[in-house]
Amino acid sequence: MRIFFALVLTVLIYSCSELKIQDYDQVFQDKGQPPVIVGYYAPEVIRPGTTWKIYLRIEDKDGDMEYIGTILLQEGFGYYATDYIRLEGKDRKEVAGYVSLRTPSDVKLTSDKLSMEILVRDRQGNQSETVQLPLTFAYVKQAEISPEWQVSAKRRLGVLVTRIRSTESMTGGS
Repeated sequence: MRIFFALVLTVLIYSCSELKIQDYDQVFQDKGQPPVIVGYYAPEVIRPGTTWKIYLRIEDKDGDMEYIGTILLQEGFGYYATDYIRLEGKDRKEVAGYVSLRTPSDVKLTSDKLSMEILVRDRQGNQSETVQLPLTFAYVKQAEISPEWQVSAKRRLGVLVTRIRSTESMTGGS
């Protein structure tokens, strides 16, 4: 019994000597805060051949945002390659603007459903929550930009290079 008690006491003392009390303020300072997508908007339905604009307001308290990452999912096809928009200078702390995606004027797109996933990553590897924006095509009138997004509408952050194709044209349908 004494040997067992001595063994338990030794293990307890040894494990306590390895116990590190973390300064959570220091851990937070080293790791930083993730960027935040404060607001976003994009029309859900656009005409084939128009440019889809995705309006964003993003910020990072640490001021070290590095890029906006986007990936487009097309039902019946899958994911397109990821696009990145680099953020520089004062835009690393906060920015309001839009990213744009050109779309082909293919009438066959009206039967496709797409979804854009967007996140923001900073230099320390932290990332914002992902937002998803649906996209379909129809012959509709171009949506008006609400007053809330007028400031963002004046600043293009970048152009996405993804080249959308209709599922029908990719699968060889007629």
